[in-house]
Amino acid sequence: MNIDLRTIPWVWINVDSDVEKAAQMESLLDRLGIRDRSRFSGVTGIAPHAGVNRGEEHYRNCAESHFGVLQAAIAKHTFPILVLEDDVDVQGFPDAPIECPDDADALYLGTSHGSPDYRATPVSDLLFRIERVYAAHAVVHLTREYAEAVIADGRRSIYDRDEPFDVALAFETQSRFNVYGMRSPIFYQSDAKNRVNQWEHMTRTPLSPREPSGTGRPPVIP
Repeated sequence: MNIDLRTIPWVWINVDSDVEKAAQMESLLDRLGIRDRSRFSGVTGIAPHAGVNRGEEHYRNCAESHFGVLQAAIAKHTFPILVLEDDVDVQGFPDAPIECPDDADALYLGTSHGSPDYRATPVSDLLFRIERVYAAHAVVHLTREYAEAVIADGRRSIYDRDEPFDVALAFETQSRFNVYGMRSPIFYQSDAKNRVNQWEHMTRTPLSPREPSGTGRPPVIP
């Protein structure tokens, strides 16, 4: 299938109080010429677990924001849909549609080296099939079934195991579905837009062909 990023719906998550990031996102989307776009008012007020890591205090709110976007997409049958977080910036935005395998359930336009023990199997010059790859800041959701699994796996992750939901997606959901990622991420999390969690290098660096060496879940790293 060919995925034309300029023609699919984009939804970006932003809490009401962060007007600066909202303005930055509007400017970014204007620059890219994206018309089918909408802002999702980020969830707030959900308390983290006791002893949460510094910088992860809002991980349940972030997760429930993603789930809210996906629940709306499921209700309206809006697939494919690109879900973005509001701290992203862009590099190498494609002029042409992205050629993706027909069996794809999701396409990660942003990735992370938070788990060094990931799997990335080349399928083209641009794409890997991925497992154990963290990050949720820029994902094209292609199927209802995958979106439903993200919500179910993610809620178990944030409430039963007290960990960010992208860990569950990396170690549970990706292995059950056909998930692909860009060799070189199109969207990364900008250090300039984050005061605490500055992960730009981790999310801007291309993936490499790799097979995981371990079998267990690693320590939680953003």
